[in-house]
Amino acid sequence: MRRSDSLALALRRPSYLVSRWLLQAWLFTSLTAIIAGPLGAVGLSGAMQWPTSLRAFAVLLATMLVLSPLIARLDRGRVRRVGSTPIADPHSPTGLRGLRRVAFRLREPATWREVAYVAVALPIGWVAASAHIAVVWALFMIVAVPQYWMVGDPVWVDNPSGVVLGLLAAIVTVPAVGYVLGLLALLQAALARALLAPRGPELRHQIERLTASRTSLVRSFEGDLRRIERDLHDGVQQKLVTLTIALGSAELDTADLARAGVDVGRLHGHLGRAHDLAEAALEDLRSTVRAIHPRVLADHGLTAAVHELTSRMPVPVALQSAVEDRFDPEIELCAYFVVSEALTNVARHSQARTARVVLARDGEVLTVQVHDDGVGGARFGSGAASGAGSGTGLVGLRERAEAAGGSLTVASPPGGPTTVALLLPARARAAVPDAGPRTAEPRTAEPPSAAQNASPSAPQNMTETV
Repeated sequence: MRRSDSLALALRRPSYLVSRWLLQAWLFTSLTAIIAGPLGAVGLSGAMQWPTSLRAFAVLLATMLVLSPLIARLDRGRVRRVGSTPIADPHSPTGLRGLRRVAFRLREPATWREVAYVAVALPIGWVAASAHIAVVWALFMIVAVPQYWMVGDPVWVDNPSGVVLGLLAAIVTVPAVGYVLGLLALLQAALARALLAPRGPELRHQIERLTASRTSLVRSFEGDLRRIERDLHDGVQQKLVTLTIALGSAELDTADLARAGVDVGRLHGHLGRAHDLAEAALEDLRSTVRAIHPRVLADHGLTAAVHELTSRMPVPVALQSAVEDRFDPEIELCAYFVVSEALTNVARHSQARTARVVLARDGEVLTVQVHDDGVGGARFGSGAASGAGSGTGLVGLRERAEAAGGSLTVASPPGGPTTVALLLPARARAAVPDAGPRTAEPRTAEPPSAAQNASPSAPQNMTETV
């Protein structure tokens, strides 16, 4: 894979010899030549001594087996110098140690591809070393020969044509070697991508491992949210309820003191304000707990939880649901939060008059759609389900959907309408997760619901369960 700015493109430009890519090619091939030198010396010594050639070959093979993982790891990242993207590691992770780890690696095809890569890269390194030697020779000719000729060295003075031809050859050699080094670097990078990159089974294994890791992280995150919700519900919320009851009792006591002739006007006012603040904090906490992990979703399922969401909306929302089954908690929670975020954005940004939520199941696919007749213009990265909002709301919803194995699409032309469509795998609910014991909430401190506090002039929500 080539980038828009890479060595392959630079070689086509006249400015290559004065660009940074010449230096990158020189550095890339220099390291290859340095690595190939000792390995080549071992092979050459075996070729020169026929009786020990088999031993030399064995030493060379053992050296390549030992060094090939290090060289391959180096070159997988080193291809960045030629403008290519780094190559992923094809090896499977393992916790083995010692000989068991060595045996495991020797059974992997990627290990032997690394050995083959090092073996094929050796000639490239030797050619690169020869090219660098040619550059040194050319620079020597360009600098030293004119000096020898000027001081009257007979070797050069008596052969003026040789001086001219030598200088011309040296002058031509330097740019020619620059292109040779660039081509060698590209050849080695292509070889590295062909032999060192993960193949089909290795890619599938990595995808499966990454998918499992992402699913584990999502479930761990959801578990942490449930624990936070339980702690808030059973801890802080109960203390606020107790505080509200205590403040109410204190208000009653001030009435008794007032009948006894004590001036408690200011005290009664302070207690009343404190009581109101405690009730407001309790309602905010309940809303937060409900947003973290809705109790209705865990107890009664997706349709009931979405019905509760639509009942609190300031915009009339029709709910059409043919879903009665219970699904995997991760699926239900993903669908719930997509609907919640989409409806929140409808209320904030869409300027819609009506909205509709559709829940349906088609075989192994759960479909969730949120429609509104607002101004439209929503897009990923805008943060609004309809309208020109800001933030990354839709991007977060898409990531949550992909983590659950689904997909999220948004159709929102300017002027509307807007449709947020979520497709999820309809995995059956294996078991209801244990949310832990809960403390019953005292009914005496229950504040009025949002529906009771709604203005009489607010439009009544349209709810329809199919």
